[in-house]
Amino acid sequence: MFGFGKSKAAKELDEILKSLQLAFENNYKDNARANLKKFEEAYAEAKSAGKLRGKEQESYAAMLEELKERLKNFHH
Repeated sequence: MFGFGKSKAAKELDEILKSLQLAFENNYKDNARANLKKFEEAYAEAKSAGKLRGKEQESYAAMLEELKERLKNFHH
């Protein structure tokens, strides 16, 4: 995702997603779990505070569900 026109909260979520993607790519299951939890908490906080725009909120909600499913099937 590009950073143009994104909210500060969305940029922060993108940074967490980068760390999560690296954990998946390197087969670091514990790190992936920790980053997923961090992403979920940051998303919930940004959502409840109204810091995400409509499309951002929808996009990150979909990503969260996809990542949860991906982690279920993630094995070393």
